Amino acid sequence: MQKYSTGLLIGRFQPFHNGHLWLIKHALKFVDKLVIGIGSANVQDKNNPLGCEERKKMAEEVIVHENLSDQISKIVPLDDFHDDEKWFQNTLRQTGPIDAVIGNNEWVNDIFEKQGYPILRVGYYKRYILEGEKIRQLIKENKPWENRIPNYLLRITNYELKKKIRNP
Repeated sequence: MQKYSTGLLIGRFQPFHNGHLWLIKHALKFVDKLVIGIGSANVQDKNNPLGCEERKKMAEEVIVHENLSDQISKIVPLDDFHDDEKWFQNTLRQTGPIDAVIGNNEWVNDIFEKQGYPILRVGYYKRYILEGEKIRQLIKENKPWENRIPNYLLRITNYELKKKIRNP
C-alpha cells in the first residue's frame, strides 16, 4: 500500500459525526499528514446550519480528544464557488501542497483527478445512519441522535444544533 506525505480530506461536518471520525482515522492509514478542509465554509442555510467556526471548533476538539495533533497538519475553510477552476485554485491556496485526496465526494474527486492527483475512495462507514442530513432530520423531529456523534462533542454541539435546526 502506497503511503502519501500529505492528504486532503474535505467535509461539511454538519455536524461532525462518527462517520467523519472513521474517515479521518482511515485516511491516516494512507498519509503521514492530513489537511482537513471545511467545505462550504461560506454557506449557512437550512442544509448548512452550522457556521465555519463552529465546525472548525468541532474538528479541533476531535483532533485533541483523539490525540491526532501530530497527524493533522491544519484545518482550512473552503468556500464554495460556482466555478470549478476557481474552487480548485482557492483550495490549493488554503491547503498548501498535497499529494492525494481522500474521500467519497465525486465532484471533489473529479476536479482533483483531472489535475492529476491520486484519489483514495475509502467508502463510507454506516452511511445509512451516519449522514449529516439524517442526523439533522432526527434533531428537527426531536428524536434521539446523540449516539451518532462522538460523546465529547455533545457539550459543544447539543445546544447550537438544536437551536439552529429547529428554529432556522
